[in-house]
Amino acid sequence: MGEGEAYEKISSTAKLVAHIRTLTDIPYTKEIAEASGAEKDFQTLAGKSAEFMTHFAFNWEARYKTTDQIIARYNITQVLEIAAGLSPRGLAMTEDPNVVYVATDLAEILEQEKAIAESILAKLNLHRPNLHFRIPNALDRESLLQATTPFQSSDPIAIIMEGLLGYLTREEKKTLAGNIHYLLELHDGLWITPDVSTKQLWKFLSQADDTMQQRMQNITGATGRDIETNTFEDENDVRQFFTNAGFMIEEYSYSNVLEDLSSVKLSNLNREEILAILQMFKTRIFTIRSS
Repeated sequence: MGEGEAYEKISSTAKLVAHIRTLTDIPYTKEIAEASGAEKDFQTLAGKSAEFMTHFAFNWEARYKTTDQIIARYNITQVLEIAAGLSPRGLAMTEDPNVVYVATDLAEILEQEKAIAESILAKLNLHRPNLHFRIPNALDRESLLQATTPFQSSDPIAIIMEGLLGYLTREEKKTLAGNIHYLLELHDGLWITPDVSTKQLWKFLSQADDTMQQRMQNITGATGRDIETNTFEDENDVRQFFTNAGFMIEEYSYSNVLEDLSSVKLSNLNREEILAILQMFKTRIFTIRSS
């Protein structure tokens, strides 16, 4: 992320997601949410759709667990999470001493995440030399490169991004994609993100959730960023954008983690309905296209 108030405001949405994760069995979520006061931000941003979002917590859980499943599938042990927010992934993944994890974000939210992580580890009497925190500008190539210094250059990396891309303008997306392509040229590996959505999907979701427009207005007001405006037009637009940026694209459906979802019990939907929703969403895996 770049510096400045326009970017700092986006960090408030990290607490919305942090609260939703407490409805799942993802490790460390309750400790992180409590320490950050996430529930208050959730109520403010979710507004009238708070109940709806609780019923659909399984979708946020699927987003998180799909990313983890992809990392495990590719057996990658070096992970760079851009705009990590209040993600518990660093604490969870570095339980394995062979994993090197770097969380990055804007200074305010990252310092909070680091303090919370250090507090949790202190209470458990644990030391994690493989857990790192960095404050790069992801839109500045040299700054982002500095965040990768804990990694071995000979080993591949997984670059994770959950929730950032939708806030960026088209030009910012191009800059970020170029910087990530550069990192993958140096390290090899892949870029994993569920953030690639289309206006067609947004239209469908708005029809299914009559509180969604109000929630989006709340988020736009809090962040100064219009997610719907920044969304890709359609799947052709997605393919053209990332192909032009030098990537090959693989799609990985949220439905792959259905059996691992703990929060489905909070939903008023049956299994077939939940499966149908999960099949609408996918995480993209980007690798460098051979020239």
